[in-house]
Amino acid sequence: MIYIMGTIAAGKTSLAKILANDLQSPVYYEDVESNGLILNMLEKFYSSGKESRKSNGAILQIAFLTFRYQQLRQAITQQNAVMDSSLESDFVMASQLHDHGEIGDQDFNVYVTLSQEMQANVNGTPWNGLPDLMIYLKIDADHAISEIQKRGREMENAKREPGLKDYYYRVHHAYEKWAQGYTPAILLTIDRERFDYVNNTEDQNEVLDLIETKLKDLGKLSPKTFEKIRQRRK
Repeated sequence: MIYIMGTIAAGKTSLAKILANDLQSPVYYEDVESNGLILNMLEKFYSSGKESRKSNGAILQIAFLTFRYQQLRQAITQQNAVMDSSLESDFVMASQLHDHGEIGDQDFNVYVTLSQEMQANVNGTPWNGLPDLMIYLKIDADHAISEIQKRGREMENAKREPGLKDYYYRVHHAYEKWAQGYTPAILLTIDRERFDYVNNTEDQNEVLDLIETKLKDLGKLSPKTFEKIRQRRK
């Protein structure tokens, strides 16, 4: 199991697609655009700044949690499944909303209890509850905000709502803080200011080598498979 973590628009989905294709592994996307229920809730969440985040944050995070749990139940049965969202990333997002008063204490307690029950339900069947590899995409906050604007989603347009940039900075800080303190699984940090794996083939191959070497060292790729994958890319 491979988790990819990072702030909004850090490049998680792009890396998940590239990595899964290279490994020939299953891949699971957040895929907001094709999930009508979550898309509608996200639009409400973004609709009027702090007030709409406060009124919709809890139910939105529970919806994301449910969707990610459904994906996880399938992914734990597969080898080297790649996930661009996870229960871990959902907790980072929910926690920062709670920390800033946009999810109340009682709603957050419900969320945490539900998250713990979901995690407990899949632990040990046959999974130990942790990814084999956690990949963190470290990116400059302004770079990430620029990438958000490039996506062209009106609900994410920082010009529409003046406080939205502050929210994006908040999320960025939450992921940085999470990465600094994360210890449960092996964490591999990819510097997005150094590697443009979307548009630069050399950067893409170097990032794939970093990830797949780590998987080999962890016993999740055999040396023979590792060399086959590298040769296929040449």
